[in-house]
Amino acid sequence: MSANPPTTLGKYQIIREIARSNDIVYEAYDPLMNRRVAIKELATLGGATDQQRADRLKRFLREARAAGSLTHPNIMTVYEVGEDAGKHFIAMEYLDGHTLRNELDTKGFLPPDRAVEIVTAVLHGLDYAHTHGVIHRDIKPDNIQLLSDGRIKLTDFGIARLTFEQNITQDGQVFGTPSYMSPEQIVGREIDARSDLFSVGVVLYEMIAGQKPFQGDSVVAITYAIMNKEAERPTQANYALWQVIERSVDKSPGLRYTSAGEMLAAIEGAQRAVAFGPVIDPGHPALGATLYQPTPPPIVNPYASGQHVQPFPQPPPVQTPYLPAVNPYGPPKPGGHPTGYTPSSQIYYPPPPRKPLISPEVRYFVGRLFLAIVLVAMLIAVAVGLVAGVSKALSERAPPPQINSQNAKPSDVDAAISTLDNAETEDQKQATRQRIAEMLEQRAEHEGQTTQAEQDLHDALGYDETRAKSHRLLAELWDGRAPGVADPQQRISLLKGSVDEWVLAVKYERTTQLARIYEDRLRRARDRVGQECLAHASDLAKRGKSLEARQVLEDAIVYAENGSPSYGELRAALDQLSNRGP
Repeated sequence: MSANPPTTLGKYQIIREIARSNDIVYEAYDPLMNRRVAIKELATLGGATDQQRADRLKRFLREARAAGSLTHPNIMTVYEVGEDAGKHFIAMEYLDGHTLRNELDTKGFLPPDRAVEIVTAVLHGLDYAHTHGVIHRDIKPDNIQLLSDGRIKLTDFGIARLTFEQNITQDGQVFGTPSYMSPEQIVGREIDARSDLFSVGVVLYEMIAGQKPFQGDSVVAITYAIMNKEAERPTQANYALWQVIERSVDKSPGLRYTSAGEMLAAIEGAQRAVAFGPVIDPGHPALGATLYQPTPPPIVNPYASGQHVQPFPQPPPVQTPYLPAVNPYGPPKPGGHPTGYTPSSQIYYPPPPRKPLISPEVRYFVGRLFLAIVLVAMLIAVAVGLVAGVSKALSERAPPPQINSQNAKPSDVDAAISTLDNAETEDQKQATRQRIAEMLEQRAEHEGQTTQAEQDLHDALGYDETRAKSHRLLAELWDGRAPGVADPQQRISLLKGSVDEWVLAVKYERTTQLARIYEDRLRRARDRVGQECLAHASDLAKRGKSLEARQVLEDAIVYAENGSPSYGELRAALDQLSNRGP
């Protein structure tokens, strides 16, 4: 990480660095408009090819178009997209206040009315975004900003998808935060507005219940719960509001709300129902079995004694070809037909039905045999198709280039990059990218805590941003470098960067055991941030800089994990500075 940010980007004067992951975010000042802004700079990747730089720039500009095309009171505003000496940046609205995540970490849960107010504002913003072809894909409390003047804004369109443009993300790639992703987003399927509504339902549940509906001690456990378990109704939610949440987090997109506007209407209907009185759950056992059973009309028995009832009209006699007709002319004549007339022919009785040529047992056997033959033929056809496809793929695919990653030199990496340019198939390109990233990782491990090692890890993530090992090495590098930095602000910045990298290492690690180890390292990194910020804030307070000390503590609370020792100390110190007691 660069110790000193640039002084200017375009017309903007850089004040400080706020955050850094794949890109860098600064707080800056716009002298022309006399306002504070947030600047996101596209991070450059050393050793990347021209095609890779073009793809990174294309995705960066797509983020700018996604947010820049939206002008809505509940969506963060983008002011400008620019370039300064080869550095691309986005100038955005600077938002004060705090995130919904900070609100939940502080209070635990929110009253239902406040939760509905927040989610209504988010849905208004999403309805506008979806109407303009933008799917957010990362709805979570961290991306919902609660401003000091009471406004609510949706932020961070970094992984948004534009439905009117070709999707950059390949099928099967997963982007988002696991606890808030829809089932179709987890498996890498094509998504639409209903995926955002699933995430909104999870956020609404968490605000009311104080916990997420789908929980687990690892990413694997969380995604399994989302795919296979049903959310339990929180006691704080009335029945009408629970119906809205339950439909929004349905695992089938077809059973959710079709649009943010429809979900808004459902929430408003639930609020109106509560306003008219308590909403009764029809399944509540206290209601008994007669809640919806109407009282049947009294049944009058026309054959009971002592009741004068008009007799039912009798139907006319049924005449069939198998029975003699009723004589409408009185008794029969002597010697005549019993019915009073002489038939011209004998009464016709149809013959009994013929026996089927094939017995039911034989027909059942033949049907089963035919079905078995069809299934076997289908299996054979599928097997032949698979064998032909695999044979064709193996014949067309050349073996991936063999690259020695042990003690790789810059020339070796350059040779591998040129090999990537010459790769013919997508499988070859993907294998080469992963091998280059592995070379850069191993070279960084040999280089130790040096600037070149840091650059190699950034380059490795440029070739494959989902490598948990690269994020882990980068986090360890900044962990080790922090104690040797004298400036407390720079030291805290390094530790915060380490926390961000541990978060990504946990996210992308596919091995459950390693993911748990990374989660433990993440908790310790969060606690170190808290301890460093406590010491720095104490020093600032002793020097009479209470406002700066409060800002340091508020920033630290975002990084400190709720329940850790440093989190409680941070809250107590912040309360003391605010004159609210320990």
